[in-house]
Amino acid sequence: MSTRAENVAALRASYAELVPGQKVEAGLFRPEDAPGVGRLFLQVYGDDYPVDEPYVPEMLTEANATGRIHTIIVRVPDGSIVGQGAIFRSSPPNTRMYEYGQMLVDKAYRNSFAAYRLHQYASKNMFGKLPGIDALYGEAVCHHIITQKMSVAVDFFECGLELGLMPEAAYAGEGVDGRVSCLLHIRLDDVGQGPLAIPACWREQIEATLPTWPLVRSVSVSGPEVAAPAGSVSDMDVRHFDFAGVTRVQVAAIGADFAQCVARDIAAAKQRDYAVVQFFVSLGQGWTGQAAETLRQAGGFFAGFFPQWFGTEGSGPDALLVQLYLKPIKLAPVMANAERGATVIRRVVADMLRAGREFGAPLASPLPDMDTLAKPGGKSSD
Repeated sequence: MSTRAENVAALRASYAELVPGQKVEAGLFRPEDAPGVGRLFLQVYGDDYPVDEPYVPEMLTEANATGRIHTIIVRVPDGSIVGQGAIFRSSPPNTRMYEYGQMLVDKAYRNSFAAYRLHQYASKNMFGKLPGIDALYGEAVCHHIITQKMSVAVDFFECGLELGLMPEAAYAGEGVDGRVSCLLHIRLDDVGQGPLAIPACWREQIEATLPTWPLVRSVSVSGPEVAAPAGSVSDMDVRHFDFAGVTRVQVAAIGADFAQCVARDIAAAKQRDYAVVQFFVSLGQGWTGQAAETLRQAGGFFAGFFPQWFGTEGSGPDALLVQLYLKPIKLAPVMANAERGATVIRRVVADMLRAGREFGAPLASPLPDMDTLAKPGGKSSD
């Protein structure tokens, strides 16, 4: 198999601009499409995209054959690939929850129907119909509302905000100034029954989000006085993303060593000079309240509630997202397509400001104008 470096070099050598104005048509990935997909990623991300599959034809073909990725392609009559999107395994530990994203359109076709055809194909032929997938999630950028509009039209519901997640360099050429925020949306196609231990310190935020889906949960409230069993060990998967300046921690189990693990992971992110740390915390154990309090006192703020993020089926456990900053960050504009998304943004921003007041935590700015957030032309303000 050829290496990533070899393929990137070949893509650079063969790169050519596409003939604009051709009729676009969407369909499923075919092995011969792989070089065209690699060309798109090279155009948009250079060689900085953090996974290898888009650049290596054999890997992308194998991932589609095994169902780890379901790539959708937009073609034109001369055979060129002008757009692509995917349903793929990514962050959620639940292997039956896939991400819907990676939407890329060649610069010559960004004013065409390419993105619409891609999304239309996915919604008609793939959503709720792919074997082994119970739920989909997506990250819709907030410096424009196009992706948000596409998501809510097909039963994706806003449930969290990654405020200042991505560096502006990830959107070079789009005129972005500051770190880009993403609204998280989740679509559930299979809702199971399971326990949900709501941390007392973020009870209001989680209970406000719960009615978004017809979940069946045995709900309890966990206070900070309930400790994990003595000697228990946390199950935490830690990933560092150098390009984004983000550490992401998946907490599948909260042990007696949780506070020490949190301090270790925050210190490691500081050593890397990162901007953002995220903790996705399983809410299936009765001592979530103490874990949440640890994160709150570390400067963390509520950033979302995600059903079925953990586990292997619709019963969950669900997840709490807590985010914190290691330095003050500059935000790109934050916009919402509709009031429901604006409500999520207000909820997260309010708790970020609370973290600053209570613990002197670094903050993100400029903040969106809360009165015009979901209105056309709403902009950020100092």
